[in-house]
Amino acid sequence: MEITLLNENNFCHDSLDSFSRYQIVEYEYRLIRGELQLRHNPVIDDWSAERKREKAAEILSGQHIVYGAVDGNRIVGIILLCLELDHNRMIIDSFHVSADKRRCGIGRKLFEAAKKEAKKRGAAALYVSASPAQETIDFYVAMGFKVSSNPIEAYADDEPCDIQMECEI
Repeated sequence: MEITLLNENNFCHDSLDSFSRYQIVEYEYRLIRGELQLRHNPVIDDWSAERKREKAAEILSGQHIVYGAVDGNRIVGIILLCLELDHNRMIIDSFHVSADKRRCGIGRKLFEAAKKEAKKRGAAALYVSASPAQETIDFYVAMGFKVSSNPIEAYADDEPCDIQMECEI
């Protein structure tokens, strides 16, 4: 498995067809009076074949810096970084590891690639509007993220249940 920049030379419209975004969520975090609190809220997250093609088109659009975890010829993880910095922070726009490859260190490797890219571009921190799923927030906290004291309003307004987080690099 290797981490590489994705572009039209190594990624195409059907590259995510075998990607599994499936996730059973039992608990979600809510930010209540500045504190993260777990709430039982069972839900299943998944991507349809159409959504996978939409995400592939987004990756191919050139609007992001995209790193992929490639296992053989299969994409098993992706992280999309916004080109523009916000208050000296590089924004993680999207970050996913295929369900069958989670807990194998792929997310950590993609995160390390994002940190190196952010440093190279002069960022002091990484920022994410993170899904409130317990597993997602627990991962970000393990990577050193904290609830942002300066959330990006557009992200907070677009996804009011997301947790706005950042990590100094």
